[in-house]
Amino acid sequence: MARNQGEAILSNRSENCHKHRAVKYTYFFLNLLGIGPLTTESLKITKIVSFIWSATIVTIGVWEISFRFIYVYFDVTDVDDQMDLLAPVVFVTVTTLKYLSIAYRHDTIKKFTKHIFDDWNMIGSQEEEDIMEKNLNMSNNITFVFAVMMYISCVLYNCFMPHVIPILFNSDDRNASERIVIFPGYNSVFDVDSFPIYQITYVFHQLTALSTYTILITSCNLIIVLVTHACSQLQIITNQIDSLLNNFSKEEKFSYAKLSFTISRHVRVLEFSNKLLKKMIFELCLIEVGASSILLCIDEFCVLRMLEKKEFANMTSYIMIFFSLSLNVLIVCYFSELLEAQFMNVGEKLNSVEWYKTPVNTRQYFNLIIIMSQQPQKISAGGIVDLSFVTYLQILKTGFAYLQLLRAANL
Repeated sequence: MARNQGEAILSNRSENCHKHRAVKYTYFFLNLLGIGPLTTESLKITKIVSFIWSATIVTIGVWEISFRFIYVYFDVTDVDDQMDLLAPVVFVTVTTLKYLSIAYRHDTIKKFTKHIFDDWNMIGSQEEEDIMEKNLNMSNNITFVFAVMMYISCVLYNCFMPHVIPILFNSDDRNASERIVIFPGYNSVFDVDSFPIYQITYVFHQLTALSTYTILITSCNLIIVLVTHACSQLQIITNQIDSLLNNFSKEEKFSYAKLSFTISRHVRVLEFSNKLLKKMIFELCLIEVGASSILLCIDEFCVLRMLEKKEFANMTSYIMIFFSLSLNVLIVCYFSELLEAQFMNVGEKLNSVEWYKTPVNTRQYFNLIIIMSQQPQKISAGGIVDLSFVTYLQILKTGFAYLQLLRAANL
């Protein structure tokens, strides 16, 4: 008896470890952004501090957008130069909108986290645990790799480019002790080169850069976690259907209890997909698709201009932005395709077995599962455009189409 109790305790510890691993990166990045405490039962003082930090992130983002925009609109007269400086303005604006979207959906984050924990508690066999752990590991590995790539880009763009490149290409007529330009337009309204205003401005700029890339990682992680969890549940349902029909063919006795559990689990996944997953990323995907076409166009235009001028060092930053945007959109489109494929796989599994030989009163339930599995379950951008590999190619093509319009207009 003591041995059984010990095994039960170890099993519970293992379950708790796995289910918290499922959202460990999500809460890590949400806490960095000050949203984490809003999604949990935290102390009141913790939520107040979180609210202050969130307000700070939005404020410094709007501050940088405003200064950059004022500089581009009032101080830069050449249209080509305006296009060069417009990409960072749009980039920071887009990430700020994403941040507001994530903060707005903090209640949904709390709900889907509880849903994921409940699904881990429903594990009924080692096979089910292996399926969920496999998808969990895929989710965490992709998030980790994406985060490393984004933060490397952040360091290269915001630290290496402004600090190292000017030293490497420093001309004789340039004063080596001259202050580095923090970002174009930071001193367009008033003089901030005096101590400590310059240092404070520099810290604010670096905080904006860090929060901007963290927002990108967080939005991507939310999609990955939600879709991989839904896929794990659908894979479990497929295995349950297979086991149910195999047992029936061997024993000639149908398990109505297993059928009821399988159907309820399938309905639960559908509710998770429609009420939590799609609701959580509704605005995020709309912003992603809408902004990516514009940003990719501007970015491509800037790269071509740098290439013509042979400014290869400056061109590097725009290439990094291009790959960051492309990778982000590609990940979203890939997981949209994966989600639909897993839903359809449930129906295909039933079509490939002899479900019609089951008792007459159960066939309607299998038929209903097949019909529900054939319904489109792709992620959509604001309910307007379904995301897929075709959509990804269309976004790239749209960016190049806008680029041709800009070049034709001699901008």
